[in-house]
Amino acid sequence: MKLLKDKKSKLLDVANQFCTQILNGSDLLHACINDLIEGKLNKDKLDDVIKSEHEGDVAKENYITVLYEDKRSLPFLVEDRFRIIKYLDIISDKSEELARGLLVFPFDLYDDIKKEMKKLNDTYEETVKLLIEMINLMETDFKTAYEKSFTIETLKRNGRDSKFKILGVIYKKSEEKSLQIYLTSKICIKLFDMIERAEEISDFLRSLIVKYPSK
Repeated sequence: MKLLKDKKSKLLDVANQFCTQILNGSDLLHACINDLIEGKLNKDKLDDVIKSEHEGDVAKENYITVLYEDKRSLPFLVEDRFRIIKYLDIISDKSEELARGLLVFPFDLYDDIKKEMKKLNDTYEETVKLLIEMINLMETDFKTAYEKSFTIETLKRNGRDSKFKILGVIYKKSEEKSLQIYLTSKICIKLFDMIERAEEISDFLRSLIVKYPSK
């Protein structure tokens, strides 16, 4: 029994390390986008986002290794945990991709979208934070985790509203600025993509709550 508890403790430890790294990457990217909005983007900080994603890959592999060392990974199965890992890894990959895009973004942000971009960026940070909280709660408190999934749904709707408000403004810009319009829209779309992915993961977690006995 002690051996089983030790293995579960080890599993939860590596899971926490992986989730912490995902959260760290989102915090770093959130700060960089705020800097872009304020016109003071430090591209050295973007390297920290990229580094965080690589560190997240190491944490991910450690998690997978421990996960498959022992099949008794209650409260849900190895296969379901592995899906969660892969889904989170997509968010991490997308954060690195956006950071790399910002490294070569040659423009300042349009003044008339800064307020809405700030809302979208804050929604992104809050969504990822709530998702990590939900994943952690899946170990101990299905009810509270279930409730958080609906908050994430609301955040996704808010993020979608911000995205289309931003696009509605920049798509009306002069055609002479077509490259700036395109690249700016990509920042907005990629940011929302991560919100949308987080909401999809929360939906999957909610399905696990239905699938497994309540805790």
